[in-house]
Amino acid sequence: MRLRGISERLVDERGSITLTALFFLLCLGGLVSLLLLTGQAGLLSMQAQQTADIVSKGARAAGKWVYIDDEGSKRTYLFATTREARRNKADIVRGAREEAEILWRLNSPAIKRRADEAVIIHQKGEQKHLYRQGIYHVRVEVFSRLPLLWQEVEAGMDRTSQSGIYDF
Repeated sequence: MRLRGISERLVDERGSITLTALFFLLCLGGLVSLLLLTGQAGLLSMQAQQTADIVSKGARAAGKWVYIDDEGSKRTYLFATTREARRNKADIVRGAREEAEILWRLNSPAIKRRADEAVIIHQKGEQKHLYRQGIYHVRVEVFSRLPLLWQEVEAGMDRTSQSGIYDF
């Protein structure tokens, strides 16, 4: 008797169960789409930050010159170009700006595969006082269209990295 009552109620509720299931699946699809969006944005952001760190630290290491001044204390200087280093008779691998360009050229294809556009800005627009302070500053701007449900969302993100020569 009891089983018969349940089956009769299910027959009456079939239409509302279908609507509830469709609503649930639509909400679940939206949630999965949002999770994929945040995952793709996070991955793109991580790659941009990693590239910015590689460029700034590599440029700083290449353009760094350590010398002893007239007073006998150890000094460090960051050269922008090899030509500038030669004028000062410094022994460096390569200028910081030159090394940064090489590192960007080698590492940017990974970002450009995922992004529509990737731009690098060196030294806050080539401010010379940063070289004198021994700082190499890089900002990577990435613009991409990421899929969200049945449309695309335009995302832009900036990642910065700054490496300095510090005497402790």
